Amino acid sequence: MLAMLQQFYMTPAFRYAILMADDDIPPNVVDAGRYGDNVDDNILHQFQRMFGFLDLSDRQDFDPAPFCFSFKDWNGNPVNMAIQQDAQEFLNMVFDKLENGIKETPYKQFMEGVYGGKKQYTTIC
Repeated sequence: MLAMLQQFYMTPAFRYAILMADDDIPPNVVDAGRYGDNVDDNILHQFQRMFGFLDLSDRQDFDPAPFCFSFKDWNGNPVNMAIQQDAQEFLNMVFDKLENGIKETPYKQFMEGVYGGKKQYTTIC
């Protein structure tokens, strides 16, 4: 997860599109328990928080726990940071969540413009 987030941040077109995107959804602040108090449970807002911090802060580190809480698995549960998962699965989930989060904004096509391509799954038994 962290390696993919670093790659997203290091892609300027992706980073700045995320920072400029406005989903017109107010923050959904919830108590996240061990992930941190009062976390905005919106993945786009967490991406913006993380990228804004990394862009504007002089600090060398960022605590991704609130992002991990807002990033839910396919069942709607916060990602378990103790379990290693496949990078492709994470990438598919991130793209799906972001595309759904920005589909009603002028930035709905930016992900295709930055990471456009086609994917094909072939199952061979």
